[in-house]
Amino acid sequence: MILKHIIKKIALLKEQIERFLHHSYLFEHIPARQIDEDRILLSLSVLEDASIDPEKVDHYIIPMMLVQIALDTHDEVTNSVSEQDDLKTRQLVVLAGDLYSGLYYDYLAKLNEIPLIRLFAEAIRDINEQKVRLYQKDIERIETLFDSVGTIESALICKMAAHFSTPVWGKFSYYYLLLRRLIAEKETFVRSGSSALFELMGNILFPKSKTVTKEQKQYLLHICNRYIDHCKEAVLNAKLQVNEMLQIRISELTGGFSTIAKKTVEEG
Repeated sequence: MILKHIIKKIALLKEQIERFLHHSYLFEHIPARQIDEDRILLSLSVLEDASIDPEKVDHYIIPMMLVQIALDTHDEVTNSVSEQDDLKTRQLVVLAGDLYSGLYYDYLAKLNEIPLIRLFAEAIRDINEQKVRLYQKDIERIETLFDSVGTIESALICKMAAHFSTPVWGKFSYYYLLLRRLIAEKETFVRSGSSALFELMGNILFPKSKTVTKEQKQYLLHICNRYIDHCKEAVLNAKLQVNEMLQIRISELTGGFSTIAKKTVEEG
């Protein structure tokens, strides 16, 4: 799929998803939902490699994105309530997440895609199990922590890749989305001095420390950088034919001209 066709396809999918998400009353009180173009791009790559009929691509990507947006929306709900308006906003965010969950189910039910409903239900279960582990701080190893985050980020696409017998794309998506999350968490930590992931890392590595010292912060950054490098290596060494748009995104994420892109150019 050439670049201009990918860009056009992503734009068309975003338009369709936005139509599903639009609700005038909700949008008066809560921000519009963000649609993750990377997830659309990865899903398109999975389905293209699986030789899925282009006419049916929407049937898989739209409900998957609705599920992801529902999960992300529910994540926005906080436990703090200081004013009645805050309570109303929280209730509307929960309602929005429930609405988007219902939309994905209704979309697939009308297409009689029952196996896909089960598939996404399994992914939702896996994601929620890992979120509970993070919330309850029920993790004792850094490796387990990062694996939980990777599952949360990628379970939906990984399930889709397994369903269409393209597991290599599932593994690639796992490392790609984990890399993106780690970079974002690191940037937040460097900018503000704290991030949700770094707090969990600190709880594991320095369980007796009430406050994190400067030296401990440097060590946390060192650990995060090691995992970022590990994810970059996995992404760059993936034995996949990636489209031009994904080549660009890989280059942006890894900070340079990727070996995948180089290999494609050389072969071309």
